[in-house]
Amino acid sequence: MASTKQTIAVGNHRLEVSNLAKVFYPATEFTKGDVIDYYRAISEVLLPHLKGRPVTLKRYPDGVKGFSFYEKSCPEHRPSFIKTVAIRRRRDDKDVNYCQLNTEAALAWAANLANLELHVALGSARAPHKPHSVVFDLDPGEGTGVLECAEVALRLRRLFSELEREAVVKTSGSKGLQLYLPL
Repeated sequence: MASTKQTIAVGNHRLEVSNLAKVFYPATEFTKGDVIDYYRAISEVLLPHLKGRPVTLKRYPDGVKGFSFYEKSCPEHRPSFIKTVAIRRRRDDKDVNYCQLNTEAALAWAANLANLELHVALGSARAPHKPHSVVFDLDPGEGTGVLECAEVALRLRRLFSELEREAVVKTSGSKGLQLYLPL
């Protein structure tokens, strides 16, 4: 597929995008352009969960059936409106400049990079080592599926409710569920 580039307006920003017709989800023919449109459409609901938090990108250059990789350090070729936060790694005492996806334009940029999963830190940019939630990652194992994960999530949610704590269930972006318990 030949690279096709164009510039789109996102808020006050102009963003160069490419290969909008590239299929990322073959089962539904959902394209890169569809992913960008989706991120933009849900930005009002999604951004409060991302604002002020470091984000690791998980990129799928050839769609969900192809190779994927994690990108912790925000790419150097990012537009100037993409904010970053330097967080010191404990294991080697080096800084990693994580992306902050605080705007609709930042989400559209990430989608254009074939970022299909947003791995948001549990802590904020200001306090990265102080988590805001405990997360229970419920992935199906052999002989189980998402329905069994949902049963476990509901049991945990009831347990926390009895302790007067509200837990929220989210899809994990892959095959399971996650239960978030705010601290």
